[in-house]
Amino acid sequence: MLLGLVPGPVPAGEAAFAPVLPEGVGDVSTWEVVSGDFETAEVRGAYRLYVSPERQAIYQLMRYRVHLLAPRSDVERRREPGERVVFVRRPGSREPLRCWREASAGRWLEVGAGTAEYRFEMHTLIRVLAMHRATRAPAAPAAP
Repeated sequence: MLLGLVPGPVPAGEAAFAPVLPEGVGDVSTWEVVSGDFETAEVRGAYRLYVSPERQAIYQLMRYRVHLLAPRSDVERRREPGERVVFVRRPGSREPLRCWREASAGRWLEVGAGTAEYRFEMHTLIRVLAMHRATRAPAAPAAP
């Protein structure tokens, strides 16, 4: 788990995000963006989290690049490199999040809800969000 681990820099070139988003996302040019990167003994990566001006209480679009440094399971070993995009199409609805993986420059493949790959990416996204939260947490007061 990533909580409590110290974030670190992402090597140059690994955190480059795709210039074009999947077609199902739409225009997010006016949205607020929160960016970060991290490195632990198990994983390194970077993220961009987007807040819509219409729904300021949630990250409606989440982009991340994660490199597993020591994959342990078959699912981890088979994971394709590249950026992932997760989009909450209709906040408040009970529909699955849309998820894509970068196939090549400008080309995206949708990850089907309910598949093993989708479940793995949702777990990965939770870990990325946990790292983001840990890096944004206020520092504990110094002991007397």
